[in-house]
Amino acid sequence: MVTKVDILYIEDDEADIIAMQREFLKTKKPINIVIAKDGEQGLDMLYGLNGQLKINPRVILLDLNLPKMNGLDFLKKLRKDFNFINVKVFLLTGAYNTEEKLASIDLDTSGCIIKPLQHEDALNIFWCATSGENMSKLLFMQ
Repeated sequence: MVTKVDILYIEDDEADIIAMQREFLKTKKPINIVIAKDGEQGLDMLYGLNGQLKINPRVILLDLNLPKMNGLDFLKKLRKDFNFINVKVFLLTGAYNTEEKLASIDLDTSGCIIKPLQHEDALNIFWCATSGENMSKLLFMQ
């Protein structure tokens, strides 16, 4: 029996949110997606602060260009907390530059995906979350 995968998707662009949800729906896998519109709201959800329901995702899909708190600042805070050491984080970006490449290595991400998210990306993320394996970052560099 396949375990349901809880995903926190931190994204402020509504079109990207809709496209991502569509691709995960196509996988026909047991996935629960919770949306945060910025890094601060994402942290509030993880800690159950400011009226947010506390969540415990297995995967975080993290846009890098966010209001209030950008994705890299969110990731730095996340990685300082031992409670989230096993959460797999995939960076989502429109362009994968040198700063993002270095951050993805230094901050222990499971991959970086160039938006928009594709069906194969959704399947790979699900496999990564359910298998307990880390996937090669090369699979995600499109």
